[in-house]
Amino acid sequence: MKKRNFKLQSLTELGLVLGLLILLNLILTNYFFRIDLTSENRYSLSESSKKLATKVDDVLFVKVYLEGDFPAGFKRLRQSTKEMLDEFSAYTNGKMQYEFIDPFENADAKKANEILRELGEKGLQPTNVQIKKDDESTQKLIVPGAVFYYKGKEFPVNLLKAQFGQGPEEVINESIELMEYEIANVLRKCVETKVKQIAFIDDHGELGRWDVADASQELKEFYAVTRIPLALQTPQSLMKNDALIIAKPTIQYSEYEKFLLDQFVMHGGKILWLLESQIADMDSMGRNAMFMTGSYDLNVNDMLFKWGVRVNPNMVQDLQCNAIPILSTLRNGTPQQKLLPWMFFPVAAPSQQNPHIIVKGIDPVFFQFASSIDTTSNKDIKKTILLTSSPYSRTVGAPVKVDLNMARTQPDPTMFNTGNVPLAVLLEGKFVSLFQYRPGAKTDALPYKPFIENGKMIVVSDGDVIRNQRKESTGEIFPLGYDRYTNQQFGNKRFLLNCMDYLCDDSGIIEVRAKEIKLRLLDKGRLKTERLKWQLVNLFIPIAIMLIFGLVNKMIRKRKYTL
Repeated sequence: MKKRNFKLQSLTELGLVLGLLILLNLILTNYFFRIDLTSENRYSLSESSKKLATKVDDVLFVKVYLEGDFPAGFKRLRQSTKEMLDEFSAYTNGKMQYEFIDPFENADAKKANEILRELGEKGLQPTNVQIKKDDESTQKLIVPGAVFYYKGKEFPVNLLKAQFGQGPEEVINESIELMEYEIANVLRKCVETKVKQIAFIDDHGELGRWDVADASQELKEFYAVTRIPLALQTPQSLMKNDALIIAKPTIQYSEYEKFLLDQFVMHGGKILWLLESQIADMDSMGRNAMFMTGSYDLNVNDMLFKWGVRVNPNMVQDLQCNAIPILSTLRNGTPQQKLLPWMFFPVAAPSQQNPHIIVKGIDPVFFQFASSIDTTSNKDIKKTILLTSSPYSRTVGAPVKVDLNMARTQPDPTMFNTGNVPLAVLLEGKFVSLFQYRPGAKTDALPYKPFIENGKMIVVSDGDVIRNQRKESTGEIFPLGYDRYTNQQFGNKRFLLNCMDYLCDDSGIIEVRAKEIKLRLLDKGRLKTERLKWQLVNLFIPIAIMLIFGLVNKMIRKRKYTL
């Protein structure tokens, strides 16, 4: 009788549990939520990414070229890509679909070259990986990227983000950290209909159209980009733009032009200032391979000083710098060049501790003849230093002697002790008009505003930071940040895009770059010495636990149900 009652009670409890689970499932069918227990929220999308995903109103198909036999790092990249696509797919209500393929499967050498060329034309970059099997090691060419197809358009994404001076594990980890940002960027291209307007000012001796060709092309992926003469603008026409880029002006601004810029800022416009205080260019090298710098008088110092910064009349010299080709010897009558470090070309890396999201994760940025930036005591404006020179740098007051022989001599490191000189500064907060107490300078064409509470702008002390190199003989334009002499790719392009995203993008997608995923690597030394120990622990400990649990459970049941 007791056994029959116990059996009935157990069946009743099982039925109630199943019934509650079914009822709970029916109730939660119309609700969607996920629980992420990782410390860095690895599997949680930011709010801006979720909003972009919910705007997808058609099938978004993704081809991911990460299928095949890969090393452990690329397997981790593949798994992370799949998990991220699953997460986005959940917020698109299943409209995002994907497949992983090996583009070179069953392809001979000729076919593989054709596929490689086709993917390269789409913008996907191949890479070589080393695959170890037993005692053999082979090289395999893969294309770690994806192509998104949406409403007849294609959007390629390189999933591997090779970083300057990083090891393989750090590169993979950096790529995983930036994956949500890259996918969200694609969604922004797919779903956003209203495009922000960015204008290059081009009537004050700024960099020419071909000098910023690559920068313009990259910005056109997300913004409408034009070039406008400031002198011909009215307050209304200037306000049609969301942001201005002032890239290396050399001609003085009039008071009216300053008023246009002032009121552009007061009415919510954003400005990226790329200013130089010294007249210095490698083309200025004459037969003596030496020149003295002059100073630009742009007539904007008072405006920038009121808004929190001052570009100083000096030049930064840095031992952490790029190299330039210099004639060294003649061989059989042919000039021979040698790459030597050029202290006037500092290479600025973001701070390793709490970098701002604009510069987080980017490669070092290549500067040419940059000046230092000072911040003022304006408490209404928050100043965030984005990039600085290395600890082994100094400033030299104008006029500065620039001599190629400096590259041929070994500098004294003890003289480069200023260190961490600001080269790029973000300004945010309450901006007050320079013309607040100048009633005669105001105009009725646009309602005058004396201040703005939440203004933004960025000041960089080098105009060439967004200048792409160009081969004069052929007109070939090199990618922004690429130095054709040293064959190095710097982070100038990503720096520019991040600056404009932070200034202009209302979706908040730039904040996704702040996500960090901790790199938890195995200790390779302990792995070699303790491998057998931990294999045995993982093999026998779970079995022992199950046996102990079974014995204890048997003893309890025997004592409880024995008559």
